[in-house]
Amino acid sequence: MSIRSHVLVLSILPLILNILVTPTIIISAVSLPEFFENPTYYIYAYGLVLWSVYHVFLAGLALRFFKSEGQNLKEIIGPVKGRLWFTILTVALLLGLSIMLFQIIEPHVSNLVYGPDTWKQFLSEYKRIPLALVVYGILVTSLTAGICEEIVWRGYLQTRFERLFGGKILAAVLLQAVLFGFWHSISVHTLFTAVFGFVCGLVYAKIRRLVPIMVSHWLGDVIGFSMMYFV
Repeated sequence: MSIRSHVLVLSILPLILNILVTPTIIISAVSLPEFFENPTYYIYAYGLVLWSVYHVFLAGLALRFFKSEGQNLKEIIGPVKGRLWFTILTVALLLGLSIMLFQIIEPHVSNLVYGPDTWKQFLSEYKRIPLALVVYGILVTSLTAGICEEIVWRGYLQTRFERLFGGKILAAVLLQAVLFGFWHSISVHTLFTAVFGFVCGLVYAKIRRLVPIMVSHWLGDVIGFSMMYFV
């Protein structure tokens, strides 16, 4: 397979998995009427496990594509050691952005778009999820998201778009961010994940170090899952 084919697979497959496969699995398990009666509950109750599986599967594909294209993953991840204070600052800024987008701005926008009690209803359904699944999400899904999603969207897709677009970095950052947004859903949340993906893409294009972005992504998800359930 060519780079174009690899890029096409990793651009489309995540959307198929999350937008088509996940609802199909849930509906086959609980029935269509039950799913539509409590969509948030079932999407997260099943999704917290399914997403971690998707993460590992998609990152595995990206690693296979890297190998077939003759590139070492270490080149994509970049330096791990050194520039400690710069790394800490990068993590802190991206983590702050994540909290602001997903825990402060998105709830207000959701209420404006869908109705004043939308976020309250979302949280009430999320808090019905069994504690064991929420802990799994905090410990496992957050980690696989932080590592695997960065490998797929910033590490693989962004760098390949740069090649295919003849070095047009901004176009590559924008396209991977749009795909990253739609991977998460088709809703208001799409916009906020796309914005976060765009900023992460810009940071990666500038510093070519993936670890600080992975760490901030992971911590942001840990805080997000925890706050939605416990706060």
